[in-house]
Amino acid sequence: MSKTAIILIILSVTLIILLAIVIVLIRVSTKQQILRNREELHRLREKLGDLMPPRLKALDDWKVELHTAIKLAEKGRPHKRGEEREQYDRQVLNQMLRYERFADFFKEADKRLDGFASRLREQYKLSDRETMFVCLSVLSLSDEQIALVMEYSSASIPTTRKRIGKKLGIANSADWRDRILSIVNQD
Repeated sequence: MSKTAIILIILSVTLIILLAIVIVLIRVSTKQQILRNREELHRLREKLGDLMPPRLKALDDWKVELHTAIKLAEKGRPHKRGEEREQYDRQVLNQMLRYERFADFFKEADKRLDGFASRLREQYKLSDRETMFVCLSVLSLSDEQIALVMEYSSASIPTTRKRIGKKLGIANSADWRDRILSIVNQD
């Protein structure tokens, strides 16, 4: 082998090693940046929590609890769609929400949000199912998760939202969340 070939091989190996080192350093710095971002987000969240009205803080805490439990439950979820997965989802959501039916759920919503469920039923003349739908929406559950808890089909969720929206004075679905949060914050 000639000297030129040996030098080219050594340079190639050196470049490959350097490239591997750069990739590892990028991955490590990216992970560190993600951790720093999470810590910063946590600090900002705590500061924001101090500034939030008590009802929105209670709502936010309830959402975090629920979504953390959902993420943990998804680890054991069957991969194939079907009856087994739906049954698992329904069981897990009922366990997380800890409610057999409406009464316990409304007690929890009233306790955490200063009478939110009662206010919805009385002021807007919502049925129990409609009130539960609004409460689940406030907790930022996906349409699929709301459908599972309410035992609706996923396709009926937009229609239900529109029908309840008329009772609440919500013109379109884009205003849904803002209007619901304003009801949560009402005195």
